[in-house]
Amino acid sequence: MRHVTFKDENEMIKMPPAEEHGSDSAEEVADSFLAKRQQNIKANKAMLAQLMADLQKMPGGAGLLNKQAGKQKTKRSRPPRSGGESRKNPERVSRRMTRSMAGGGDPLALKEEELELSLEEELVEVRRAPRDRGAPRPNQGKPHLIRPVEDITEDELQLVADNMTEKVYNRVTGSTCHQCRQKTIDTKTCCRCEDCRGIQGQFCGPCLRNRYGEDVKKALLDPEWKCPPCRGICNCSFCRQREGRCPTGILFPLAQYHGFSDVHSYLSSLRNKLASERCDVTTRGCYFSVLL
Repeated sequence: MRHVTFKDENEMIKMPPAEEHGSDSAEEVADSFLAKRQQNIKANKAMLAQLMADLQKMPGGAGLLNKQAGKQKTKRSRPPRSGGESRKNPERVSRRMTRSMAGGGDPLALKEEELELSLEEELVEVRRAPRDRGAPRPNQGKPHLIRPVEDITEDELQLVADNMTEKVYNRVTGSTCHQCRQKTIDTKTCCRCEDCRGIQGQFCGPCLRNRYGEDVKKALLDPEWKCPPCRGICNCSFCRQREGRCPTGILFPLAQYHGFSDVHSYLSSLRNKLASERCDVTTRGCYFSVLL
């Protein structure tokens, strides 16, 4: 068998280096991503710290935290060292010790601590400009039907769910709640606003009561009732993100602890509180400027 050799058999082929395109844009995207990531980390830390502080104030909350901390310490316990001296972590006090309480530390770290938002500010803060809701696409979505009060039967009123355990899921005959997005067979509200669209005005009993302090039965018998989205007070995750705000999550227990019957009242009080604090800061600044 004849062996064929080539002249360039032992020569290495060197390819020209590929030109880099869009390196500046890639760096800008990476920098913006890191900046957003750091902002989200700070916001999450502030929210967690506020929730832990609120949990400490609740009856039995401190005992629950100590119990959970004891379990974690038991799981992570290690055998003593060869020298006979066991290594122990310092005990934490009931209140979280921050860098501002210590009275010293890195100035840069203190500056980062001041930039962190509290839970109340995070719930009210607008992250980005609100987005306008576009026109509905043709032949997509369910049309909005305004049912008069006369069409509401007693059987439908009896099917209104008072709590979450009474809701039964059914993907065929069920209707979707705008707040919890669960498709169940219980009776939902009906918005009487002509500008409402699709299932936007459908709220189940627990969601309308816990999130807005209203009753589904009274809403069904009210010919002028408008849903929370049409009134501009909806606090569901989709509507809040459309307004540039963060989702509230399961906020009803915290609102109830602070003495509010629903989430909407709690958020309204936070807005008024932060607005008054900012007004006081502005007033004090104007006062000191006049003195100076």
